[in-house]
Amino acid sequence: MKQVLAVLVIACISYTAFSQEVKLNTNLVVEGDGTVRMDAGAMVWDDLRVTLDKGSNAATLENFSGAGPQIWYFKNKASVEAMSFTVQLPHTWKQGTTIYPHLHWTPRATASSGSNVEWNLDYTWAIYNSATPEVFPAVNTITVISPGPFTANTHQITALTNNNVGLVANDKTISSILICRIWRRSDNTNDTYGSDVGLLFLDFHYQLDTFGSRETFTK
Repeated sequence: MKQVLAVLVIACISYTAFSQEVKLNTNLVVEGDGTVRMDAGAMVWDDLRVTLDKGSNAATLENFSGAGPQIWYFKNKASVEAMSFTVQLPHTWKQGTTIYPHLHWTPRATASSGSNVEWNLDYTWAIYNSATPEVFPAVNTITVISPGPFTANTHQITALTNNNVGLVANDKTISSILICRIWRRSDNTNDTYGSDVGLLFLDFHYQLDTFGSRETFTK
């Protein structure tokens, strides 16, 4: 690690006067202004974490496993139970790359195979454009199925796009916003799991290519 940092420092000092881009290898670049950029195979991922705490048809806040700390539970045989949230794409994000929403959750009871939980994700996504403010488009809904069997109080992860294809972001930029809702409707034929499900966390996997952005609203 010390050797890598030394190389970075020497490279930056040597080329500052010329404001030239320095390639330390095919994947790591120091730009003329000192910005470190990751290209090609230097693929680094992080979690864009979401706080779920609001909704008019909200899940129920109850003790996990009957005691102690509380989590949000989506009840069995309810109509729509939902939690809403908003997400802002960070300045480290590699603009235009696909983001991957996924849900961490826990089943309240053990169930055999054939017990499915239906999850639904609503979202609308708009960029920030100071010259011509963008209107949020119509809301999209994605429906995915988490198939059993399940063991009570286990940590489950479900991709919130089918086959984990993610959300395509060809025209999206940093500071763009998603308005979202995660919901379960357990009174239909797709949701055959006969118990409550507890919400642990929702986040998005996203790819990074810099430590931040050069400007406040542009990469």
